[in-house]
Amino acid sequence: MIELENITKRFADGQRSQTVLNHLSLRVEEGEFIAITGESGVGKTTLLNILGTLLPADEGQYLMRGEKVEVNDKKPTERICHLRNKEIGFVYQDHRLLPQFTVLQNILLPTLATQTASTEEERKRALDLLEFMGILSLKDNPVAQLSGGEQTRVGICRALINRPSILLADEPTGQLDAANAQTIAELFQRVNTQFHTTIIMATHSAEMAKVAQKTYVLEDGDLRLEV
Repeated sequence: MIELENITKRFADGQRSQTVLNHLSLRVEEGEFIAITGESGVGKTTLLNILGTLLPADEGQYLMRGEKVEVNDKKPTERICHLRNKEIGFVYQDHRLLPQFTVLQNILLPTLATQTASTEEERKRALDLLEFMGILSLKDNPVAQLSGGEQTRVGICRALINRPSILLADEPTGQLDAANAQTIAELFQRVNTQFHTTIIMATHSAEMAKVAQKTYVLEDGDLRLEV
């Protein structure tokens, strides 16, 4: 499904350039669940942003289902907009939910990218996802009133509302206690198994990484498969 070939990404640091990813390559099969671990600041978020088409690589090639993915960060193409909204779901550590809206309204937000109102089918999908996550009773609650674990579940529902084939998760349990983190880890495993969603998750947690089928360590700008 995904191939990264010799991906390099640099960032300017004053008059110097810092190489974060250095000729990195990765192959992800459809339906796989992989974890990417590594110390804070090694480039895990940068890698996910490239995979999510939010950031262009400086060098190398990104292929999705054999077709080249080219990102222009100034003016996204129609294909890139489609990938971001329909093919790729994002789960963030800080949730990025809108506090003035209810749980259900937050989940339905991605459906409004190309239309003025959500359909009945999309509303049913949202309710089914809430039930899957065990928080259906919270559908009309303002998200600002939810616990961190509940907000994480809402974020996962929102990421899945458009039935993406790929789910990218950036430190999804970074702010949760051990019990909530374990619950979220098991939910990701169920999403992968029951929805056949390809999952790429960045995490510093060894426990969280255990639920993935493969674990890679990101260090010195490249990935190493952990065995």
